[in-house]
Amino acid sequence: MRPPHLRWKRSLSALSVLCAVLGSSSLLGFAGSRPQSERLQRLQDLQVHASSEDAWKAAYDAEMERNELLREQLRSLDIGESSAAEMPEACEVDWQDSYEKLAACNQELEETLRSGGGLQAGGRSAQVQQQTAAMKPLVFEVPLPEQGNERLELVRYFTDGREVAFYMIRACLPLGLQLTKCNSGPLKGAFLVEDVVEGGQAWQGGVVLPGDILHAVTVVMDRANLGIKTEDFVSNVVGGLGRWRQTILDTSFINTVEDLVAQMQSNKAMGTDTELVLVFERDLSESPRPPDVLDPLEAE
Repeated sequence: MRPPHLRWKRSLSALSVLCAVLGSSSLLGFAGSRPQSERLQRLQDLQVHASSEDAWKAAYDAEMERNELLREQLRSLDIGESSAAEMPEACEVDWQDSYEKLAACNQELEETLRSGGGLQAGGRSAQVQQQTAAMKPLVFEVPLPEQGNERLELVRYFTDGREVAFYMIRACLPLGLQLTKCNSGPLKGAFLVEDVVEGGQAWQGGVVLPGDILHAVTVVMDRANLGIKTEDFVSNVVGGLGRWRQTILDTSFINTVEDLVAQMQSNKAMGTDTELVLVFERDLSESPRPPDVLDPLEAE
């Protein structure tokens, strides 16, 4: 990592360049000293624009380095976990807006390359485009047994361009699914189906197969206190079942298989015959297409 005093020196240098470019027309080739031909004036205007853009980029890079340095210093201070986690409003970034602007820019660049015959099918740019598209969040509308439809946002685990399909099942406990949490590799964080135990509710449906990824599952929460812990459900079931609400949970927020099982068990608060909704992703290069594919909603 660059020493702090050098990083600050670079920041000051970049800001000096920025001031030189934007501060006065006399610094940009003495544009007002004598009449210029239209062609020469246009060339100078282009040079000024290019110099200005270079200066802005240099200033941005320097400011980014300063931002990283400040964040490092904040993290090194022992000022309490809650305070350290809070960032000023000016530091918030609208990643969706930034992504959409960059995607629109890349689209225009591709059109320019395509019109000039420079964009090759199957080339590196096309592969990156496929991977980028595969990483975009997908929004699904999932029907729940009691609460109607609920929207769910998921991101594919298979992002290398292979064809995948999402599907859902409804089943009661016990499911009979043998799951493992992937802690490394391209599927890091995923709950992978290793086996479907004969006799379980998931096996009777005949849809779930080894190699599928469990993306989401319904859990039950207390309407009065959505932060209630799963292990407290049994001791707090008083006043009837009207206090409980079933909702769909993205499994990427669950750390271990044990925690996942506990979340599934929470559905018993609404009765032992309560149906769970489970959403899976399947690699179609390894397994057949499921009978009822869950399609994402069109982007709004």
